[in-house]
Amino acid sequence: MKGKWMCLLIALALLPLGAGLAQAQGTGKIAGKVARLDGTGLAGVTVRIQSLDLSTQTDATGAYVLDGVPPGTYEVTFVLSDHTKTEAAVVVAAGSARTLDQKVDWDLSFAETITVYSVSRKAERITEAPAAVTVVPEEEIALQAPTGQVPKLLEFTPGVDFTQSGLYDFNFNVRGFNSSLNRRILTLIDGRDPSVPFLGAQEWAAVSFPMDELATVELVRGPGSALYGANAFSGVLNMTTRSPRGNTGGKVRLTGGELGTARGDLRYATELGNGWFGRVVGGYQKSDDFTRSRNQKVEYSTICASAAQTNCLRREAQGLALDQVKIRYGGLRLDRYFSDSQVLTVEGGTAGLEGPTFLTGIGRVQVTDVNRPWGRVNFNTVHWNLLGYYDTRKAEKQVALSSGAQLFEDSSNLHGELEGNTGFLGGKGFLVGGLAYRKQKVDTADKTGFQTLMDSPKNEHSEAVFGQVEYSLTSSLKAVVAARVDDSTLHDRQFSPKGSLVWAATPTQTFRVTYNKAFQVPNYSEFFLRAPAGAPITAFAPLEAALAPLLGGRTLGLTSIPILARGNNGLGVEKVRSYEAGYSGIFGAKLYLTVDYYKSRLENFVTDLLPGVNPAFTPYAPPSFLPAPVAATVLNTLRGGLGPNFVGLANVNGLPALVFSYANAGVVDTQGIDVAFNYYVTDRVLADFSYSWFDFTVKSKNERDQLLPNGPGSKASGGVSYRGDKWNSSVKVRWVEAFPWAAGVFVGDVPAYTLVDLGVTYKLSNNWQIGLDVNNLLDKQHFESFGGDLLRRRALAHVAYSW
Repeated sequence: MKGKWMCLLIALALLPLGAGLAQAQGTGKIAGKVARLDGTGLAGVTVRIQSLDLSTQTDATGAYVLDGVPPGTYEVTFVLSDHTKTEAAVVVAAGSARTLDQKVDWDLSFAETITVYSVSRKAERITEAPAAVTVVPEEEIALQAPTGQVPKLLEFTPGVDFTQSGLYDFNFNVRGFNSSLNRRILTLIDGRDPSVPFLGAQEWAAVSFPMDELATVELVRGPGSALYGANAFSGVLNMTTRSPRGNTGGKVRLTGGELGTARGDLRYATELGNGWFGRVVGGYQKSDDFTRSRNQKVEYSTICASAAQTNCLRREAQGLALDQVKIRYGGLRLDRYFSDSQVLTVEGGTAGLEGPTFLTGIGRVQVTDVNRPWGRVNFNTVHWNLLGYYDTRKAEKQVALSSGAQLFEDSSNLHGELEGNTGFLGGKGFLVGGLAYRKQKVDTADKTGFQTLMDSPKNEHSEAVFGQVEYSLTSSLKAVVAARVDDSTLHDRQFSPKGSLVWAATPTQTFRVTYNKAFQVPNYSEFFLRAPAGAPITAFAPLEAALAPLLGGRTLGLTSIPILARGNNGLGVEKVRSYEAGYSGIFGAKLYLTVDYYKSRLENFVTDLLPGVNPAFTPYAPPSFLPAPVAATVLNTLRGGLGPNFVGLANVNGLPALVFSYANAGVVDTQGIDVAFNYYVTDRVLADFSYSWFDFTVKSKNERDQLLPNGPGSKASGGVSYRGDKWNSSVKVRWVEAFPWAAGVFVGDVPAYTLVDLGVTYKLSNNWQIGLDVNNLLDKQHFESFGGDLLRRRALAHVAYSW
């Protein structure tokens, strides 16, 4: 059965090739831009040739292309919501392109012109997308750019469980079950996944461009494996950067403020001639961090008295190796335009990090010397996109603060993808299909060849085929069906289907229902980890000494019992099955309201590190040379001293070791509602608000695992923004209900908190700008994940010069 699905999907993925070649024979095209009277592009406008039943939509810049138009004279209509404009007697010749620009004076709401790409791998109006999706406005990106903290763009967006554990240690998720090193949301930058191969999570300090180089930021909420594959478990964060051609010129920004922050960002883009455009970026930051050493005292709670105690912080074996964060980055991009619709992009960049600290399941790890070089090649046309990228992580110095161990990583990720699309049946249908290949290498050996995190280097490769068909059943009802098959050396073949119906009850009121299945692959750490999990246990040294006369020079290994963290190469993938219903509506061209309800079943969770769950390790038994009563005394003493962790005591190389490992376990039912609105008080003043409710029921779990969503049952955010000719400003508030947290060794309660952020920029002239960004304006000391840093205010001022 799986083989039949694979054949079907390969055929589906290759269909755009045949359709595109068929369309190209003896036809022409119509291309142009739809804009307001002031020249700004209009997105989401449907451009249609009624007599051919052929249509397309304008993109975010207002540009469009109608391909495969037979020679002739046509009437072309432009439609957006209840607005229409017609152009008669448009002549198209074989093998040529007819330029047809339009300027309109339509009175439109802001939501009617927002288009998204990430939901369906094609441009579509946000109100017609078959999934819940959030778009971060360009003005919001500009306000927060001086911080260099990309995840904070999502802090106040609907449905997001957002936690900050350090200056650059961020984890965010939607629909429950966040964690440290969360990877349930697939993150892409220009199609490239920049995650750390060993962990699968993001290293946000390694973003290698100024934040305001981002052109679009879209967050799809809900499973996305049908188009994106592994780890699009809870959603997809898709970001694209600005093209050099559309943003020529330069900018220098200097930022400084609290935490001793000093930062500089530079970008310059220009036309190089013969269709070439280039862009260069670079930056450097030096600052303190919220992170504090815990080898003597802790910032909050108390120091744990035992390994089994919760709501406490463990004393670490080592203090911070560095007390400052240093970040440097640079990048170069070249674009070659063969035509307006055929672009070759070649780019590369790198980032170097010193000092950031992040939470892991075995404790905090500080990065002291990491380099992240990468390269990307992309060829894009109207119907095709060919992408290839290669990125690496060279971590020659990392410190596990819990044990003092030095950790190394040399990893790489090679990815290739071919995607095609075409319309059919005169524009009633649309097809997207593609193939993907990935190869990863991970080596954790230090300079002497000693493996610090695994027992040997690992290689993995995966292949995938995917496709989606969209068809308009009526003028107001469309159906969407998608599926993807993923094969990998790390997991069994996975089939991820999706189905959706979208009904536009009116031009401004839309309802949808969606079904999704998705999966998440255990990371290399969960499969292959081999590292100390803490300082050895020495509490049983007196017992070893007391038994010395019976040992005859032999040892029981009780003087120093190692605590080990071990992976489990028998793990399966985590799975989710989700049903959703959504509504979006525009009222009076001022209010945009969305309501989304979901009900999901999550199963086969990868547990936290737990004792006694990995069958590869046999329970500890005293040596056979000990008399039975003595052996019983040893076991009882160990059982009493280790408490619940005794089940993890195993024989490792003939000696006792306390082993923590991973397992698959658990079934959880979840449900929730996200409600959000944006309201334009005036053309310049925007108010926004969102509220999310979440509930879960644990159907089954490992008795030793704390299966918690690591997020609140209720949360809300709101804000007011002003967008003027010279001033841009925003005030935002976020409230989070108290919730319990359990991720690896960090188990405790996170108290409720309310935060206020402020952002202001002022344009002094066409070239000069000043601004202020304040996170946690009221300086509320709080922590957002148990074990994370105690966070405080961070106020930054900047000055920028553009030319």
